[in-house]
Amino acid sequence: MTNALTDSNNKNIYSKLDTNVAFEYHWKVWRWTGIKPPQDMNPQWYKLYAIVLNFLATVLFPLSLIANVFFTQNLQQLCENLTITISDCQSNLKFINVFLVRHQLDRIKSILRRLDRRVQGDKEFAVLKSAIATARSSFLIFFRLYSFGTTLSVVKVALAESRSLLFPAWFGVNWEDNLSTYVVVIVYQFFGLAVQALQNVANDSYPPAYLVILSAHMKTLEIRVKAVGQFRQEGMQQPLTLSPEEQAKCLKEFNECIKDYLNILKLHSIIQRIISKACLAQFACSALVQCTVGLHFMYVVDAANYEAQLMSIIFFVAVTLEAFVICYFGHMMSLQSSNLTYAFYSCGWLAQSPEFKRNLIITLMRTQRTSTIRAGSYIPVDMPTFVVLMKYAYSVFTLLIRFK
Repeated sequence: MTNALTDSNNKNIYSKLDTNVAFEYHWKVWRWTGIKPPQDMNPQWYKLYAIVLNFLATVLFPLSLIANVFFTQNLQQLCENLTITISDCQSNLKFINVFLVRHQLDRIKSILRRLDRRVQGDKEFAVLKSAIATARSSFLIFFRLYSFGTTLSVVKVALAESRSLLFPAWFGVNWEDNLSTYVVVIVYQFFGLAVQALQNVANDSYPPAYLVILSAHMKTLEIRVKAVGQFRQEGMQQPLTLSPEEQAKCLKEFNECIKDYLNILKLHSIIQRIISKACLAQFACSALVQCTVGLHFMYVVDAANYEAQLMSIIFFVAVTLEAFVICYFGHMMSLQSSNLTYAFYSCGWLAQSPEFKRNLIITLMRTQRTSTIRAGSYIPVDMPTFVVLMKYAYSVFTLLIRFK
């Protein structure tokens, strides 16, 4: 009676599991920034809100940075402006990509719900809960980093001896000599910077978050598949024969696992589409910023200009960290995908029916193709790619040192 009650309580807990909560913070940001309207808000008012917000922050803010590049007076200013401008434009491209794939993100919700209903034990439940915590933590880590960067820009302006901007930008007005104009410009820059920071937090954290959840569902499927047909008792070998009833039960369980695997493949395909362009933009931005920072740091920065040196280091570390995070979780997902082949082979298939074995062979043929996320459909998002990116940055620095 006690065991039955415990099993009933566990099933109630498992039924409440929803891995979509891993993206709760992301959806809040996307609602605030005009991607997805709340259910209780008038669509027309939300559309107007989204247009105004993104025109001011997503369009005009980067345009002020781009325009300022053409008004630089020396190579040092050019490097500083390019570093900021490239990073900001890359972030806006990723935000536009989220807007274009927003319907695909809704499809992910339904697939995750189907996979969540298949949780069957404490081990699977623990894997998914840990993945949810990791995905939410990745958002909070990026949020703290961007909050620190925004605060640093505000402090820099507050401590400046003369009037200065949060970031070098062109506004076409004389803000240096007019106090009211300066206040308007600073308020606008802070508004744009805050919106862009929120967008960047979601942009940088949602690809690893989706990869973490995908890897976790692969892990739960691995646990589930290995348990199919396992009737081994402690101190005894796996039986070589099973009754027709047991074979039919195992076949049903195995076919359910195949359905789970097909859902995981669908999930992987959608995630590939939604983050492929974002990863490509990230790799391109990392390479460009690393080259620009290298040129700035090695050649044109004033040795006594500690502020410029600090900003160069911060941007270099930031773009490198963004590339590392996505490559690391992409690599972990690929490794977990390759483990599925061993998991299917490890189930108790020896004593199963011919139909079971036929389905197993077909599934094994598919699992041998490791699932990998590719940036721009060509570049693998994994640790070897990150190593190549770092080698490229090191080669650039080496070349600059030789010519210095």
